[in-house]
Amino acid sequence: MVLDNKLETLENVRENISYNLSEGVTNRRSDFRTFTLCSQGDYPSGRTVVLRGYDSLNNIITFHTNSHAQKIKDINKCPHVSCIFYSKSLKIQIRCFGDASINRKNNRSITSWNEMNDMSKECYFQDPPPGNQIKDYNTFSKNITSGESDYFCVIDVKVQRIDWLFLKRAGHRRANIFFNNKDNDSWVSP
Repeated sequence: MVLDNKLETLENVRENISYNLSEGVTNRRSDFRTFTLCSQGDYPSGRTVVLRGYDSLNNIITFHTNSHAQKIKDINKCPHVSCIFYSKSLKIQIRCFGDASINRKNNRSITSWNEMNDMSKECYFQDPPPGNQIKDYNTFSKNITSGESDYFCVIDVKVQRIDWLFLKRAGHRRANIFFNNKDNDSWVSP
């Protein structure tokens, strides 16, 4: 995708964001496949997660996690999160700001669970759960059963605003995109 002449309008920036995040869902080699999720607990915390869905019509980013993960505790305390994507090859950073919601043992999680392959499902049968101290690196087990794991969660982030940055030798470009009010979209100094 040649970017130079296609990123000169705010509408083109919106299209670029949608294209790259959609590509991150379907293409395992995309730089946008993984992102840093930042949450607020006792301390700000960031961790890398895998992009599992992007709904451009409703502005929702989706990923999966274990219900015992610290990010679940953080989201329960404060649902405000940021999702930071970066492509080294395209020199594009996409910072998404929104509110996270947890889906566990509901239609949303059951549907996602049924669409996953068996190898991915194994991660959600780990004992002890993530973050517990263990004796050695491999002293945990996976008690795999049929049906959805009690630990499986789908997290949806309803994106309110995106800070988009394109690094370019001839001059960087930066824009703020507001999903609930397109009229507020604006170029900002990089």
